[in-house]
Amino acid sequence: MSTNNSSRTGRRVTDLPEVKRRRRLENLLCTARRVAHLAAEYRSHGLDEQFQLYLLQLQVEQVLADEFPDEYEEHIGEWVEEELASEHHPMVTAETCSLCQAISAHKGGTASTPLAA
Repeated sequence: MSTNNSSRTGRRVTDLPEVKRRRRLENLLCTARRVAHLAAEYRSHGLDEQFQLYLLQLQVEQVLADEFPDEYEEHIGEWVEEELASEHHPMVTAETCSLCQAISAHKGGTASTPLAA
C-alpha cells in the first residue's frame, strides 16, 4: 500500500517528504528569528560575539533563500522590523532583552531596573 493512498477511514495519509520539508522550514524560520534577536541583543550590549551571530544569521537566511525562496521573501520584511525592535541603547534596560534580564537577575534587580543604577 502506498503512503499516498487513502486509509480505511477515508483520511489521506500525509506524504513523509512533504512533512519533513515543512518541518525543516519551521525550524529554519524559528532559528532565523532567534539568531537575529540574539545578534541584535549582543549588538546592543557591544559584545564581541555579535559578529559571529550576525554571520550565523546571514547563513541561516541564505539557506532559507536557497531552499524556500517564496517563504524567504514573505518573511524578510518582518525579520528586519523584529530585529530593529530588539535593539536598544546599552545603558537602558529592555524588558525583552535576554541579556538585560540576566544582568538584572545577577545584580538582584528586575528587568525594569536601569543598568546604570
